[in-house]
Amino acid sequence: MAFTSIITHRLLRTSPDAQVTKTLCEQLWPLNGKTEDCVRSLKHAWLKRGGKVYGRFSDDAGANPLPAWLKGWQNESQTFVALSKQWIQQAEVLLAATENVLDVYCVFALEQLEAGDRLWLFLTGHEPAFAINGDLQLDESHYLDVSRFLMAANINLTEWQAGDSAKYLTLVRAAGEKELSEWFMSVVGFTDKLDTAKQTEQLLAVVEDYAQKLPAEQAEQTREKVVEYCLEQSKAGESVALAALSSSVTPEGAPEFKAFADAHDAKPAADLVPHAGQLRQYVRISGRNEQMSMSFSSGCLGEAVIYDAQSDSLTIHNIPPALKSRLLKHMK
Repeated sequence: MAFTSIITHRLLRTSPDAQVTKTLCEQLWPLNGKTEDCVRSLKHAWLKRGGKVYGRFSDDAGANPLPAWLKGWQNESQTFVALSKQWIQQAEVLLAATENVLDVYCVFALEQLEAGDRLWLFLTGHEPAFAINGDLQLDESHYLDVSRFLMAANINLTEWQAGDSAKYLTLVRAAGEKELSEWFMSVVGFTDKLDTAKQTEQLLAVVEDYAQKLPAEQAEQTREKVVEYCLEQSKAGESVALAALSSSVTPEGAPEFKAFADAHDAKPAADLVPHAGQLRQYVRISGRNEQMSMSFSSGCLGEAVIYDAQSDSLTIHNIPPALKSRLLKHMK
């Protein structure tokens, strides 16, 4: 990981009718262990956050000037510092048109990797804390809450420049804050959220038909490999390329998964964004009500767990030892 440019500004609005104020930084942060660790921690928190949405920039240049600013920066007609200031000024104007209350530090970071360049934007708050000063007296302090940022955006600059992707822009929105999230999406110029659930449904339809043609043990391993690979990609904030997935999950001696997928009626996308919830449900069956909670691997169905739809009942064989022990004790 190589962060080559980092800078932070602040946006503040204390009440819905208060004026929005901004505090601008005039120079990049020095690149040292402290600053890079800070952004690295923010990225780590990003990887753990769910609910990401994927899309691209709006084509409305009037409402969304960010792509033009990015091109100006890449053409070296302006600096990274100037680019970040333009974004903050746009954010200030749009925030003033709402009633949102906000107090965040806006961390901009350019990451240059072998796989491509990425521009990160994190909006994170600061929390009060206590500290002991040099005179051993209690002081009030504040710390940057890098583990729980409010909102964030990631632009895959390489994919955006190539012009052949519709999901180079990824957002994490504010949990439970619809209006604030809408403001952030407007400032970033986000549009065209992908239907990740539908994409995943199409992929899993192919996986299931493919698995049906394999021996039982091999079929279950293939299902688990697909889910494991896709979840790893989702956690990393990366899409799933069908060709790469095929190389990882095609059993030895079996037909290539990608060729099977290409010929399938579901026609999954060659490059898709997985829906983590659907993937987990595919290999794990679970449910609960007020009195009962149950979860088991989908591979158990038909063998260790038998469902009779007519009587709406489950028969369970090979009960886990710990559960069996609890049942025997309870019956006594």
